[in-house]
Amino acid sequence: MLGLPGEYTTQQQTPMDKITAIIVAKKNSVRLKNKNMLPYGNSTILGHKIKQLVNSNYINEVVVGSNCKHILKHSEDNGAVPIFREEEYCDEKICPANLMIYDMIHKIKPTDIVLWAHCTNPNIQTRTYNNAIVKYKEQIELGYDSLVSVDESKNHFWYLNESDQPKPMNFNPWGNTHPLASTLKPYYQQNGAIFIQSYENMLSNSYFYGLLPYLFVTPILESHDINNELDFKICKKLHEEYFNNEK
Repeated sequence: MLGLPGEYTTQQQTPMDKITAIIVAKKNSVRLKNKNMLPYGNSTILGHKIKQLVNSNYINEVVVGSNCKHILKHSEDNGAVPIFREEEYCDEKICPANLMIYDMIHKIKPTDIVLWAHCTNPNIQTRTYNNAIVKYKEQIELGYDSLVSVDESKNHFWYLNESDQPKPMNFNPWGNTHPLASTLKPYYQQNGAIFIQSYENMLSNSYFYGLLPYLFVTPILESHDINNELDFKICKKLHEEYFNNEK
């Protein structure tokens, strides 16, 4: 089962489970300089993300882990709990994701549920975080152990086999009729916007999600990820056009 875009919750009550949102924001960015502190809306990319999470009726605490005192001060000023991270856990060249997650999850106070968010998806709205949390709780009852946000795509995909030969992945281009993209089996791309699982599971697996994650499709206007200067400009334009009046 999938969480479809547009399925927003209107529930306002705070659940009994304690939910902690985690953001990691290192000082130096490889592909886009000073990425987390770039201006965005009325704040920075980081400040904007903190506000989206703080405004959720379901999230009890927002934590920001960083190796930069300026970022930590900025986080605290925007309503987050600052946690210092040592340099070795902020360098992706020497620190694998599992070790980074292990370090960060052991630095926060015990909680029930962890929502891991990234600043690099700045247009994910508070209502989408709310909806993801509700979906996570529903799907846990059905046997899933975590939630990961994805983009759905129905396109003609190819891949290279072991001999580097191109092969169609989800369609037969030599059939009697050309398969329309709209009729193809969809594929799902992890977009990095939202990861949810229990605190205990994240402690034990040191990863963003478990063995059976529920695929939560985020609205396409919200899920764009910032990897470079062009992505940053696209996200800012989307924010100005569609979300600038979002409260």
